[in-house]
Amino acid sequence: MPPSCMEKLNRLREEIADRRRLLIAYSGGVDSGLLLKVACDVLERENVLAVTFDSEVVPRSELIFAREFASYLNAQHKIVKFSWLERKRLVENSPNRCFFCKLALSRILKDIAAEHGFDVIADGATLSDVRRPGMRASSIWHPFVDVKITKDEVREIARMLNMPFWDKPPMSCLATRVQYGMRISSDLLRKIEHAESFIRGKGFSQVRVRIHDMSHASGSTLNSSTVGKADRNGSKKAAGENTTALLARIEIDREDLCKFDMKIACEVCEELKSLGFLFVTLDLEGYRSGSMDAPLDSCRHHSRE
Repeated sequence: MPPSCMEKLNRLREEIADRRRLLIAYSGGVDSGLLLKVACDVLERENVLAVTFDSEVVPRSELIFAREFASYLNAQHKIVKFSWLERKRLVENSPNRCFFCKLALSRILKDIAAEHGFDVIADGATLSDVRRPGMRASSIWHPFVDVKITKDEVREIARMLNMPFWDKPPMSCLATRVQYGMRISSDLLRKIEHAESFIRGKGFSQVRVRIHDMSHASGSTLNSSTVGKADRNGSKKAAGENTTALLARIEIDREDLCKFDMKIACEVCEELKSLGFLFVTLDLEGYRSGSMDAPLDSCRHHSRE
């Protein structure tokens, strides 16, 4: 392990040991997974509690993975239901969505911590995350930030500690796939999760299916050739019903773009259109974290000029 990573890991262990008891907001990703492992190595089992939120925006595969890794570590693990779609500020999907979500989750974590006798709550946010909007809402301890550990260093430390998923692709909540201002529904989240799972099944590990409302560009309703047709679940739109025209923009790792051949393109297009997406497109820039924020960043840039 590079000396800098080893030094940071040792400091992280010291910081965790100083806290003595730690409740960890644990999603099952590499960041929070590494934090949970180090905490379990440093503290007694009864002094560590991992809390995972089960909500409509969490892919089922991530929830299963979180449960399995916590069991592998023999860690105390509590899965808490969080009714994301019942919260108006989240469903409305404003650019402040992450702030309101983090605020709600941190309040629940504080209640759980008080109930189980934990004074310190920590999460897996890294030095690379400090500018994310959700960070402003949280009064939770960020050990990796304090020790100045970046996302790349998290993966390097996880690799050297022989964590079985050190190279696991990052997975954000499904709400990050939806264009700001579009109302988020359980049906839309289900379709996104299905679409991404289908594309990963074609051999692509890093996949995002971003959803855009094209109703203004397409005349605000689906054309006559698509209305009135049933989707794969048998739901049917009556002819003339005002229906949003959705575009599914697929992001995969840039180095994998050459693998997305015509056969795969046709299969993916057919599958996603059967889910109800009117347009299906492959983003030639490839996967970028937070690409839905690009229009906001552009607006901020122009407003400063």
